[in-house]
Amino acid sequence: MTDKGPVMLEDDSPDLNELLRDNPAGISSYLTEKFGENDPGRARAALYVVFVAQNVQMLARDAGLRRDALYKTFGGRIDPQLSRVLKLLAAMNVVPRVAPAPGGSEAIAARLTEAFGREDPAEAILGLSEVVKSQNVSALALKLGVMRTTVYKTFGGTVDPQLKRVLNLFGALQVRLAVEPATPPKIRPNRPKRGRPPKVQAP
Repeated sequence: MTDKGPVMLEDDSPDLNELLRDNPAGISSYLTEKFGENDPGRARAALYVVFVAQNVQMLARDAGLRRDALYKTFGGRIDPQLSRVLKLLAAMNVVPRVAPAPGGSEAIAARLTEAFGREDPAEAILGLSEVVKSQNVSALALKLGVMRTTVYKTFGGTVDPQLKRVLNLFGALQVRLAVEPATPPKIRPNRPKRGRPPKVQAP
C-alpha cells in the first residue's frame, strides 16, 4: 500500500544517527519504544531513522537485498512487507520479540516470538497464520474493522503482509513487537564509514 506523503520523522539529529549506527543495543531500545503502541506510522518512521543511520551498501549486502530495493522499501513512502522488515532487522544484528500487552496472552506472544526469531521470514508468516486461525476469526475481523475473508487472505500463510496490517493485528491480539540485540551477535566484516570514499589526488 502506498501513502500520499513521506513519513514525518520525530528526530533525525546527528547524535541519534551516531547512537544507532552499527549499535544493536541502541537500535533495539529505539525500535522497541517506537513499536510499543502498534502505531504503523510511528513504527515506519522509526525504521527509516535506523535505516538511514547505517551504511546502506553494507546493509543491503547483509540483508540480501539490492540497495535500490532498500531505499524504496524504507525510504518513508511505502508500507514495507513483513519479510523485508525482518531482513532489515537481521542485517542490523537485532532480533524481533513479541511481548504481551496488559491483558494479552503470553502463549500467543511466545508462539509469535518463536516464529519471528527464525532465520526464514516464511516462518513468521506461518506463525501469524497459525495464531490467527486459532482465534475466533469473525470477532478478530470485527476488531480489525475488515471482512472475515480479508483476515483469511492476509494471514492465510501465503501472503507476505505489510507492516501496518501486522501491527493492527498485534493491537487486536494485545501483543507488542520488541527488538533485542542478537545473541551471540553475527560476525560480519567491518563496515566502512558512511558516505563516498575520499577522492585520490592525481600524482
